[in-house]
Amino acid sequence: MLKKLLSMSLCTILAVSALSGCGTDTPGSSQAESGEKPAANVSDVETSSTSDGKFDDVRLKMLVCWNGGFPTASDQYNNDVAEKIREETGVTVEYEGIMMSETEKLNLMFASGDMPDIINAPYWGGTKGETAVIKKAGAEGRLIDIKDMLANYENLKAAYEIGTIGSKYYENDINYPDFNGATYILPQEVGAGVENETNWAYGVFVRGDVPEALGIDEKQIKTTEQLYDFLVKARDYGFKDVNGNDCIVATTYHEGWDNSGYYQNFKPHTLTGDNGYFLNEDKKVDYLPLTENFVDKHLFLWKLVNENILDKESFKHSDAQADEKVGNGTALFASAQYGTVIKSTQLTGLYNSNPEMRYTWVGPLSFEGGEAATQLRSEGRNGSPAIVFPTTCSNIDAALTYLNYVNSEEGAKLCQYGIEGVTYELNDQNQPRMNAEWTAKFAEDNEKTKEELREFGVGYMLGRVLCADKRMSWWGEKDAFQAEAENEFVKEYKEVKPVEQIDGYSIDGIVPNFERYTEVSEIAWEGTTEKDYTERAYFAETEEEARKILEDYQEYLRTGNGGALPELLDWMTEQLGTRDDFVF
Repeated sequence: MLKKLLSMSLCTILAVSALSGCGTDTPGSSQAESGEKPAANVSDVETSSTSDGKFDDVRLKMLVCWNGGFPTASDQYNNDVAEKIREETGVTVEYEGIMMSETEKLNLMFASGDMPDIINAPYWGGTKGETAVIKKAGAEGRLIDIKDMLANYENLKAAYEIGTIGSKYYENDINYPDFNGATYILPQEVGAGVENETNWAYGVFVRGDVPEALGIDEKQIKTTEQLYDFLVKARDYGFKDVNGNDCIVATTYHEGWDNSGYYQNFKPHTLTGDNGYFLNEDKKVDYLPLTENFVDKHLFLWKLVNENILDKESFKHSDAQADEKVGNGTALFASAQYGTVIKSTQLTGLYNSNPEMRYTWVGPLSFEGGEAATQLRSEGRNGSPAIVFPTTCSNIDAALTYLNYVNSEEGAKLCQYGIEGVTYELNDQNQPRMNAEWTAKFAEDNEKTKEELREFGVGYMLGRVLCADKRMSWWGEKDAFQAEAENEFVKEYKEVKPVEQIDGYSIDGIVPNFERYTEVSEIAWEGTTEKDYTERAYFAETEEEARKILEDYQEYLRTGNGGALPELLDWMTEQLGTRDDFVF
C-alpha cells in the first residue's frame, strides 16, 4: 500500500507540474507563489531549445565528484559517441574528475560559487559527509529545483519509482523536509528492480598459491576464528611477492576500504547492518555500536594490527598504493570488491608471469547468525550516487535533455557499446555485443582495450549518467564484454554471494523525524569521531587499552548531548506500532 501511495504521489506531482508549463517558468516559482521559500534564484539559467527540440551546440561541464580522477576520451567533443549524442540532442557534456576528498570538494565549490553545470557525487542519505553538504546546498538555494521539469523527461522520472529507490530514501533524502517540496536530487545508478541490481562482489580474497601451500580449503572458511587461523599460518609461512620481497599478510584499498570484510562474521543479517538497529531481549529498539558486538569486532581488527597481520599503512594509503601491493602479490589477502582486486593484477600483468598467484575468494564468511553471506538489498536503493544541478548551470533544459537521451535504451546502448557495425553487433536475441575484434582485444588486455574504446567515446559516460539502470533487462549484461568475457571467477563468485532483497521500510528511515535528531547526529554520525576512536583502538599497545578506548566511545554515545541517543532509541520503540512494514 505504501509503495502504491508513494508512486501515486509522485505521479500527482508530475501531472501537476506538467500543467504548470515545464521548461518555461523559473524553477522554484511555484513555491514562491504559494508563499514557500523559492528553491533558488535561477533567472539567468537558459531553459529554451530550438523548434525541433534540439539545442544549438550547447556545451556543458559535469564534475564527477569521486576521489580518484575520471578517465575520459582525450577529445570529449569530437569522439564518435559525443558526436552522435550531439546529433540527437544538440548537447555535449564534458566530464572532469577530482583527486581529493569528495566532501572537501563540495564544500569548496558551494562556498566559492565556482560550480560547473552538473555535479555527480555520493548521496548516501542521512547527514554524513557529502549528503550533508548537498542537503545544505539545496536548503540554501544553491541547487536548481527540477520538479517542474520532470514531466517532460520520461527516462529520468523512472529513477524515482519505489522499487528502483526505496521508500526510506524517497521520503527522507530525495524528498528531504528542508527542501520545502523542491526536487534537487536525481538518483543515479539505481537498479530498476532486483534483476538490475549491481552485485558488487565484496569479500576477502587470497593469493591462490597460499591455501595450496598451507593445505587449506579457503572456500570452507566461514567464521572469524577460521579466518584468523588461516591468516596466522599465512603470516608464519614466509611467502614472497613477485620481486622476492617479504609479504604483507592482509590489506585493503584507500583509507581502510573495506576492512569490514575481515569481520564479516560479526555482521547481522539485517538491512541496517553492523552499525544499525535491532530488537533486544526486552523487545526494545537498540543500537549495535552500544553492544559488545561492536567492541568485539573492533578488537578483532586490533588483534590483526597488533599481530602484524593487517597492513598498518592500509588506514591511510591510496588506491594506487593498494594497486601496487595487490598487483605485485605483496598482499596475501585483500578485502574489497573482487573486480577491484583483479584490476590491480591486470595493471601489473601478475597472472601472466605468476598464474599461481591468481586471487580467489575466501569463504565467503557467514553472517553473525551463521546464515550464508549475501549482498543485501532493500525494496529499492536507499542511498546512491546522485546528479544535482548548481545554480551555475548555464542551460538546465539542455542538461536534462542530454540526460534523458542517454537514459533511453538507444542512448545508453550508444554510450556502452558505441556504433553498430563498428564496435558492436546484435546477437540472435537482438542484444548488443561487442564485435569479435574488440572482444579478442579485451580478452588479451582489458585495460588497454578500455582506453582505446574511450577514444571513441565508449565506456566512460554511462557510469556517471545512467539513472534507472535497466541494462540487464535490456541487454542481458551489465557491462560491455560481460556476458561473453566477464572474468569467469568474478561471475562465479557473484553466484556464491548473490544479491538478496529484503522488503519493507528500514527502521532507520524514521530517525530523522526524531525531534532531537540534530543532537544525535552530531555525536553519532557527523564528522570522523567513530573513525578516530576505532583507529586509536587498533593501534593501542594492549587489548585492555583498546577495549577502554572503544568503551569510552560507547559512553560518549550514551551521554553525549544530554543522552540524546538513548532518548532516540526509546522514541523508536514507541514508533514500532505506527506502521506495519518496519524491518531491521
